[in-house]
Amino acid sequence: MKYIVSAVPGRIRIRDGQLRDAARQERLGAVLAEIDGVVEVEGNPRTGSMLLRYVAEHTARVEMEARVSAAVAAELGPQPPGAQNEAGSRRTLRRWQRDRRLNTWAKYGMLGSLGASLALAAAGSKKAHAATGGLFLALLGVHMAVHRRHLFK
Repeated sequence: MKYIVSAVPGRIRIRDGQLRDAARQERLGAVLAEIDGVVEVEGNPRTGSMLLRYVAEHTARVEMEARVSAAVAAELGPQPPGAQNEAGSRRTLRRWQRDRRLNTWAKYGMLGSLGASLALAAAGSKKAHAATGGLFLALLGVHMAVHRRHLFK
């Protein structure tokens, strides 16, 4: 049961599809506002998200996360087994870091293969020019695969 999608000292963001119901979000906001140390709770029913601000010096982040998780679980109820909330379907941090590293190397490779391809074309080596052009296209495919979600927005 993971409702917390972001937590830094002083701020916790909660997201779940059930929070798109404004009445439910209002009830949960009232419960969260009663937690000791909470300064402000604001919600957005359109996104199913709530932002909770608290005094970081007053309560440790881990302790506040535990309190918030318990309050959210009590209000929203347990999730059925196998059900994923909105945050669970997103890319994990590890996968995002891997994609970012892969994309960085793909961009370096594209730059290098493009330069080599142009130099080989100027030198008159058609086969090597075609091979480095093919490498450039393959690396461009990697770059586009990493950014596939943003291509057609």
